[in-house]
Amino acid sequence: MTTLATRTPASQTREESRAPLGASPQAVMTRPAPSQAGADEFSRAVIDSVVNRRGDTLSITVRSESEAISISSSLELLLLTVGMGTGSVSARVAPSFLGDTFPAMRALTGALDEAGLSGLWTGVGGRSIRLGEAWQMFISVDAPSARAIDGLPNRPDTLLEVVSAERVPTNWFRSHVAPRSSARGLTTVYYGSASRSANAGESLFDRVRRSHLTKEWRDGVRRHFDTATAATEVAQAT
Repeated sequence: MTTLATRTPASQTREESRAPLGASPQAVMTRPAPSQAGADEFSRAVIDSVVNRRGDTLSITVRSESEAISISSSLELLLLTVGMGTGSVSARVAPSFLGDTFPAMRALTGALDEAGLSGLWTGVGGRSIRLGEAWQMFISVDAPSARAIDGLPNRPDTLLEVVSAERVPTNWFRSHVAPRSSARGLTTVYYGSASRSANAGESLFDRVRRSHLTKEWRDGVRRHFDTATAATEVAQAT
């Protein structure tokens, strides 16, 4: 299991994440990136932002739902473990409870058990996991929890993940999530595919991805990552 003791120094991480200056947003968008390398670079950037309380906003193009779950559950496990004594609150937003959230919850609880933490974590309200003083909350667009539970946090302060962001309605995100994601130092990440939204318009993920690639082109600081090769990404977009 990755530990903070072995993380890449902040200066090195930000230097490695720089895109070539002068490259167009289109060139940056189609750059090759091996699957594991892209996931690892993204995870390092997320942890670096969390540890240093920079509150970065990052995004990653993934090839499948299972790949997103693999990356996110590893991050969630690390943050729960590190924050179990000091306290942290992270949240994962996804479109569907049965299709997206439930599999992610199973993946995280399985990872906790495999890490030897069985019996130490607790499920709260059917939508949250607590390990010591650390919380991981799960929120679904189609089945938001309306039941108030004593002691349950109502907003994240460490990491906010928006998974399958191309299927999360932009207006719903703005009205339900954005007002509760303003904590100082909160790192926000978006997972999505290169496919267009169902109505052929610009999805939440499209918008974030385009913004990140434009900023990369301007200042060279990497904000968007991908686990797909250029050929795969072009095929998905056609």
